[in-house]
Amino acid sequence: MTSEEKDLINQIRSEDTELRSRENALSRLGEILEESFILDLLPSKDIIQTLDKIAASRVAPTSVRRKAKALVLTYKI
Repeated sequence: MTSEEKDLINQIRSEDTELRSRENALSRLGEILEESFILDLLPSKDIIQTLDKIAASRVAPTSVRRKAKALVLTYKI
């Protein structure tokens, strides 16, 4: 996992961050997963596991959970 991916995950998990910033970080993480998919690379297991945890979290806002779940379903192998 790259430092950019770690920063994005920390931003998504942070409860102090406003909702729009969390959604933007999630969108960027989705772009990274899509780039990996286009280049025929396996997605990072750490990213998929983290997104799965966010999707199952009761603390995260509904919009963030929904986007995280969509990314997991799209890119999980």
